[in-house]
Amino acid sequence: MDFSDLNKQIFEKKSEVDRTILRTKSPDRLVRTRARDENEARVLDELCIKRWKKAEEEGKIKYLSKRVWYYELD
Repeated sequence: MDFSDLNKQIFEKKSEVDRTILRTKSPDRLVRTRARDENEARVLDELCIKRWKKAEEEGKIKYLSKRVWYYELD
């Protein structure tokens, strides 16, 4: 089989395959099955802390009591 013949066959079946994939795809969000590695978790924690501190500085977080907060979303 020639490479150009292979490309031709792929191109001919592409729309059919795309339709099949879209038809059988689950509408629900996929659940994460792989655990985050240590470095990834650390970086995400740092990003969340920075975002929280920035929201505090901008006055978007109001502490209503020790355990209750109001976070103003954009």
